[in-house]
Amino acid sequence: SDFEAAYSYFDNGISFLRKKHWKEHYALSLELFDLAAKCAHTNGDTLSLQLLYEQVLTYGRTFEDKLNVMYFSTCALAFSSRLPESIEKGLDILSKLGFELRGDESSMEACVQETKSFLSGCTDNDILNTRRMTDPTTIIAMKFLGKMELGMTQIMPKSIARVTQRIIQLSLLHGMSPVSPIGFVHLGSFIAKFGDISGGYHYVKLARSLLDKVGSRESAGEVICIGTQVVSYVEPLQAALEYHDEGFTAAMAYGDVIQAALNHIQLCISYVFAGVNLQTTQEKCAKVIKFMEDKRLVIFMTQMQYIQHSVFKLIGTDEEPKYVAEGQNVLATNNSVKTTYYYQKAFISFTFRSYDGTKENIGKYLACIGNTWANLFINHAFHAFYIGLISFWLARKSKDGQHWIERGKSSKLALKKWAESSSWTFENKWFLLEAEESFCNNNYDAAKTYYDKAISSAKDHKFINEEALACELAAYFHLELGQKDKALELFLLAHEKYHEWGAFGKCTSLYEFVVSNFSSPIGTGLTDTDNMRQEIAFPNLEVGLLSSLDDALRRHTDMASDPVG
Repeated sequence: SDFEAAYSYFDNGISFLRKKHWKEHYALSLELFDLAAKCAHTNGDTLSLQLLYEQVLTYGRTFEDKLNVMYFSTCALAFSSRLPESIEKGLDILSKLGFELRGDESSMEACVQETKSFLSGCTDNDILNTRRMTDPTTIIAMKFLGKMELGMTQIMPKSIARVTQRIIQLSLLHGMSPVSPIGFVHLGSFIAKFGDISGGYHYVKLARSLLDKVGSRESAGEVICIGTQVVSYVEPLQAALEYHDEGFTAAMAYGDVIQAALNHIQLCISYVFAGVNLQTTQEKCAKVIKFMEDKRLVIFMTQMQYIQHSVFKLIGTDEEPKYVAEGQNVLATNNSVKTTYYYQKAFISFTFRSYDGTKENIGKYLACIGNTWANLFINHAFHAFYIGLISFWLARKSKDGQHWIERGKSSKLALKKWAESSSWTFENKWFLLEAEESFCNNNYDAAKTYYDKAISSAKDHKFINEEALACELAAYFHLELGQKDKALELFLLAHEKYHEWGAFGKCTSLYEFVVSNFSSPIGTGLTDTDNMRQEIAFPNLEVGLLSSLDDALRRHTDMASDPVG
């Protein structure tokens, strides 16, 4: 890469320095070491970064001279497995610079409201035309504050709004720096998470506009990444996917590997949610994980591998992610990673209709969700969607049904509200939760209407994965009512759509369920149409449906044996 080539040049430059270079050529030495440290960090070369860091700490004449390598070292710690240490180090450095962040006990919501009030006297034009920041100490402090955002939002979400507020205050008091757009995009994200999607979207657009006003686009990767997550609640999800590729490119242009990685994580997550072909998603996941492995981004790699595991299960392969030993420490210390882990396990258990696995993992997920990501991500909507579906399913099968119904209702109301800002992305999910709640309440006419609406909406809005899911859940509903003809028709359609998505593992699971529920005990299975016609428990089923399932199963067998072809 360009940064690898640049590092070799800086490294050669350092090798040409004389033995007493720190004394005789101090300014040149410091500049070479700072630039080499930046490249080493970008390249994931933690050993070289540590050696450069130690040299500057030993020979740097002032605290200010050491700040650049301290910054790169702090960044490197943040997304290895030592995020808490990175945050403490950053807080200490900021405190020495005169910016104390510890000790404030105000709530996140109160802090966000306070920041909005602070901004109420400024128009967008006032903000966009604010002078540029010139004070060197404040500029470097802003860099540390900007990097604190992403780390603290994972493990200290209740404190992060104060960092955002400080970035915005310093920007308005001392001028805009390249970090300033980060403060505004995070503020927009917080506002959107508290329920005001329109208000949050406004600050996201303002942050994008600021990028062209601050004299540098070095924060573009983060602004695009965090902003796109809010944009996904307004624009069609499929249309927002390309923004993360833009964010990756923008981040790498300035050597910001952390934001490059986060853009591609969010892209992979959105691929799954948007119903992108699972083989395409699997290939993308593998490339992203390789990038993170090369750059030593252990936290993101661990999180990404849990998502990769779910993709493997949906496809039906026995392949497993190549977990690293440090991942266990990340899982133990990072609540956001832990939340991803339990959500993915609950999601797969529910998808494959494992009641015990679903109930166990959803309980663990709910136990840790309260102290995680402060920002609004598209994950939140899809987590709410599946928590709602799981809750209504558990309500019908467990003794504490009312408790689960109330939780399901909460998810349904959240999806209904989000559907107001983007009917394209959220309408079908709201309809499906309405259907499941009606099913729980024995309101069968309403349930049938909402199942039909959910299927139609998912189809119209190009969510093939959720069209398959809605068909499957509607099929269970009709089967429960004894309407086997309709149930099998819907199972056939669900199988077809899962197959089209590339979820061959799910196709196999659904096939086995249909065999066990629609064939006689002595039947030989559903692989032969003539046998199937005799074995189906109800003779009035249309022959076309039987042939369709037979054809679908054959296509699945062919594709599963040769997924590339």
